[in-house]
Amino acid sequence: MNASFNFSLGQSIVKDVVVVGYYDGQHPTLTAGTNVGKVLLHCPHQRDDQPETRLLTINKKMQALCAGPLHRKGYDVLMIGTPQTLVAYDVENNQDLFYKDIHDGVNVVAFGPVVSISSPVCVLGGNCSIQAFDAEGTEVFWTVTGDNVSALSFCDVDDDMKHELLVGTEDYEIRILRHETVVKEIAETDIVTHLHPINKCKWAYALWNGTVGIYERTSRAWRIKSRNKVCSVTNYDSNGDGVDELVTGWDNGKLEVRHDSKGDVLFKEYLDAPIAALVAADYRLDGKSTLMSVTFEGGVKGWLPVTADTARAAGVPETTADTGAENAQYRDLLAQKQELTAALKSYEDQISGARSGKQAGVIPTDTVLHAGLRCNVQNGNVELSLTTSNFSVIRAVVIFAEHLFDGESCMLHPVPPSSSVIVQIAPAKDVESKMLVKAMVGTSGSSSVYHVYEQEYTMPKFAMYHYVGPVPDPSRSNSSSYGQGRDGGAQVDASRIDGKCEVLLAEKAHRIWNWMCKAFLGLEGDAPTAPGCSISACFMCLRNKRPVTIQLVDGQPLSKLIIQSDEMEVVGEMIQHLCEHLGVQDIDSKANFPNEMEEFKDVLVKVDQFNAARLKLTAEMCDVSNLVKTLIVKAEDYRLLGDMPKMKKTYTQLAQINQDLLMEYKKRSQNHNELLAQLKIVNLMIQKAANLRVGNAKARVITASRMAIKQNNVHELFQILRNGGEAAKHA
Repeated sequence: MNASFNFSLGQSIVKDVVVVGYYDGQHPTLTAGTNVGKVLLHCPHQRDDQPETRLLTINKKMQALCAGPLHRKGYDVLMIGTPQTLVAYDVENNQDLFYKDIHDGVNVVAFGPVVSISSPVCVLGGNCSIQAFDAEGTEVFWTVTGDNVSALSFCDVDDDMKHELLVGTEDYEIRILRHETVVKEIAETDIVTHLHPINKCKWAYALWNGTVGIYERTSRAWRIKSRNKVCSVTNYDSNGDGVDELVTGWDNGKLEVRHDSKGDVLFKEYLDAPIAALVAADYRLDGKSTLMSVTFEGGVKGWLPVTADTARAAGVPETTADTGAENAQYRDLLAQKQELTAALKSYEDQISGARSGKQAGVIPTDTVLHAGLRCNVQNGNVELSLTTSNFSVIRAVVIFAEHLFDGESCMLHPVPPSSSVIVQIAPAKDVESKMLVKAMVGTSGSSSVYHVYEQEYTMPKFAMYHYVGPVPDPSRSNSSSYGQGRDGGAQVDASRIDGKCEVLLAEKAHRIWNWMCKAFLGLEGDAPTAPGCSISACFMCLRNKRPVTIQLVDGQPLSKLIIQSDEMEVVGEMIQHLCEHLGVQDIDSKANFPNEMEEFKDVLVKVDQFNAARLKLTAEMCDVSNLVKTLIVKAEDYRLLGDMPKMKKTYTQLAQINQDLLMEYKKRSQNHNELLAQLKIVNLMIQKAANLRVGNAKARVITASRMAIKQNNVHELFQILRNGGEAAKHA
């Protein structure tokens, strides 16, 4: 790409708070948030004697900017997100469409079509919640997420001509939502900072740890990781082939263009300052989309792709542009050939050395590396056991896996080298992860030649739950019980579990058993097939030694599944994983978690107290502000009358009141932060209760809980959380 223009905005720009809007419907305007609480508008197309650069004073920290035709009048509306407010501003007519106080806070703002809503809306992500507002400022959508929202975007993921909502959160999750329904949850390795559509069914993501990549539908196409931080992500056709590439801006000033399918670097350039944002628009109104990079210092640089005409003008032969793809393919094939040739030569050297007796250390050809997972109750972790089939020893082990290790990898050097190696793994979250295991195997620890074995091994989602044995059930002593396993000396008392969730499923016992064998470790025995048989299994969490039980009675036409645990979140994850495995689209449940409900009551009481304190502090600050205005007028009057003693006395009083105002503001700020923390717990509780259901029942729980909170109906809220969709129908 070639640089087409370069200018400076003269202001320091906030990271990724930049957008291009058509506020009159025709002319593009570069809009950026500054570090001094102002919105800068730059439009190079002069009209009606307006200046090229204008400033809007907000006097609040800029969190996000978004532009779109919210009111459907043919031109864009600017949507401004600050930590506690959302403003929809009509730049053309210089008026606010609406001004909303957002109690859950504003982290990101997006504009797009939410499924089941007729027109595009303003969507914002905040404190464990997502809200959408129409042109009148009416809330038309609300749902909860697992943590604070850090990224939002729209993309047609499943190619059904309807855009899904992509949500990135601080709990390392990417959720794909169709209305309130979570179509897919993808676990990542760090906080999701950016989400952006690229091409049809393709979307890009970036993480806090410097990872950037592309998903095609719900499968990752590729990813790369850097030691630098990603500041902005966008899409742009950099080579004129009609397909957009991924463009990333980094905190070291690097602008990078990568192929959307392979991740190859197509263009790279270093700027003089860190890149704050990347946007693409026809900024010069010449019919060509321009990629614009905006630095933190306010520098703006435009880029255009190199076409055949520009290549000839620059003296570049046309064949260079035509054969670029072929040359890249030839280099890839040549590199593969060299790698295979080197491997073949190494094998030949080893075989010839072994035959001549000059080279020792070649392991037998029938050597097999066995791998297995088991729970270690004493250490509270999972052990990966690697064993060779003969006298060969393992010199080193390298494991690559997401979510399991810091840095996504683990290396172990057994001393001395042994034929059996144990790697201890303790994942912090319940996430299914594929492990790529590479082991160096030789005849002895002093061997000069080693053979590298590679294996892929899957860590089950609930590997940190040790199977103890069946749950005693005297009332069903005559029915057959399945789930016989090793208890490893672990002792748990399942009778002390207070939390319970009951689900009715149109599934047979053997399908539930197959899911348990896939999701847990240590289960043995055949799947139950006899009518009326039961499943009974007791597990112990290796993290906190708490018991979890799963029981199922096979019935006609519905089977009854009971999961007991003191942690509602654990039960919800099991139900979601079970339904995903079975392909169940809609189920309801009844749940009772008395301990968590008691804690939730205390949280709701604190929310009411903080809300009352906030209103009281706000009213007091308004009264004091009016007094300040009165004292300023009096002081000015005394100055005009020449009464200096009274003027000094008034200014002294004014200074004291100003100090009081600052103290009151600190109290209000602290109260607001504590209120946000309690509201986060409220939203998380709704999320956990909703995860006990699937499909329409889950959506009804979320919607009804929101209405109950608005009406301050605590009794109804608890009924909804316990009885699920059935209670929500009557709410």
